[in-house]
Amino acid sequence: MLPAPVTSIPTSLLDREPPAVGQMASTAPEVRVAEAERAAAESRIEVERVRARPDVRVSVGVRRYEAEDATALTFGVSMPLPLFDRNRGNYDAAQAEFRAADARATGARQNAQADLAAAEARLRSASSRVWATDAGVTASEEAYRLSRIGFDAGRISQLELSSSRAALISARNAAVDARLARVRAEVDLARLQGRAPFGTSQ
Repeated sequence: MLPAPVTSIPTSLLDREPPAVGQMASTAPEVRVAEAERAAAESRIEVERVRARPDVRVSVGVRRYEAEDATALTFGVSMPLPLFDRNRGNYDAAQAEFRAADARATGARQNAQADLAAAEARLRSASSRVWATDAGVTASEEAYRLSRIGFDAGRISQLELSSSRAALISARNAAVDARLARVRAEVDLARLQGRAPFGTSQ
């Protein structure tokens, strides 16, 4: 659904540095659902409170008396007195539902914050691993360069040169794996924070 076909990626996600991890509130869907349920339960308390009030009804009418050939205006007021039923049971039930919904919302927020803290820790760990594997690649490249010099000078064997080259390949693979892990950690963190990853617009 892009206006122009994509033929290349200008900047590799593997080579870009992730933004600094900052404290940010979680907007996970579970938290939003729990908060909406809490708000609905709080509204039900007010509904049950209103239902406990007396229902005052006023009636106005016209009555015709044929015998006297007269018309009378009638007016009536009715108001039930809740002496025995004040809707206390429904009100208490609504309060209990609110307390349960509030506890669920608190639990959802705490779980979301724990997941967010774990994702931030994973991103920091992945960034540290990238730095360590880059240092390993630098060391392996230097070792391979020295091995080639030694091989060209006839001081080391072909087997030692192959072993040094295999170590370099392994170090580069580890560096790529570390970068992939860092990208995945950044995606997970962005999902928990409710934003688009890699600094793109929401």
